Amino acid sequence: MLSLVLQWLPVAVAILAVIISWLMVRRERKARQALEAKFAATELVLKNSRHQHESLLKQFTELRAGTIGMSQKLADMAEHLEMISDRQGEMAMLDPDGKLYSRASKMVELGADVDELMEECDLPKAEAELLLRLQQKMAQPRRR
Repeated sequence: MLSLVLQWLPVAVAILAVIISWLMVRRERKARQALEAKFAATELVLKNSRHQHESLLKQFTELRAGTIGMSQKLADMAEHLEMISDRQGEMAMLDPDGKLYSRASKMVELGADVDELMEECDLPKAEAELLLRLQQKMAQPRRR
């Protein structure tokens, strides 16, 4: 019987080795499939991340261009406003009557009467009275 066992021992070991090898190959295939599935999921996440990055980069570029354009427009408007202010100042200097009326208006705010306006600003009585009435009307609160 021992000789029979010894005869079949190499065959049994070979069969056992084949079974173990088959189990290991099967386990390796399952592990490989799991890794491939994880890799595919990682690639999908990476692809979506790249797409989102490109989209955000495009939005940032558009915002930057808009901001630069807005800054330029604001600078142009500030320059234009300064030019208008300068011209307004020049026009005020060229209009001596405007200075008189401005002075008369200030005097009315400070409480001057018709006679003072006529004397200090060389205004006719009608214009002095008109300035006083306008100032009083502007000082009254508006009613609805």
